[in-house]
Amino acid sequence: MKFDYIKMMAGGKINFVSLPLLEVALSKGNLFCLIDSGADCCYFPASIGEALDINVKNGEPREGKGITGTKFTAYFHTIDCKIGGWDCKMKIGFSYELGIPFGILGREGFFSLCKVCIDHKKEEVELKLYN
Repeated sequence: MKFDYIKMMAGGKINFVSLPLLEVALSKGNLFCLIDSGADCCYFPASIGEALDINVKNGEPREGKGITGTKFTAYFHTIDCKIGGWDCKMKIGFSYELGIPFGILGREGFFSLCKVCIDHKKEEVELKLYN
């Protein structure tokens, strides 16, 4: 299944950047998530977990580290979601310390579910679920 990049405003300016964002369907709405092969795990802002009626801090706590080396705590839960119409269960770390308006799809929980081909020149992503 192929998905086009999504254009977003960059830095509050009227510049737009194209990013490999996927729309992930959750039980109470959809969330755009950045495909990030450098992320160890999948992370969502804790406010998303709360909106899904998850008791965020009851999850498995783990320390994460961003690209700048900044440490944060995430609480992991397995949730049901859909990507491109595919039903899947993903292990997501919800964090109160993420300063981003979207989720992060990382290696554990996303890349472990499917083969991901990012064609940056064509601004598209192709996914194939592992059997």
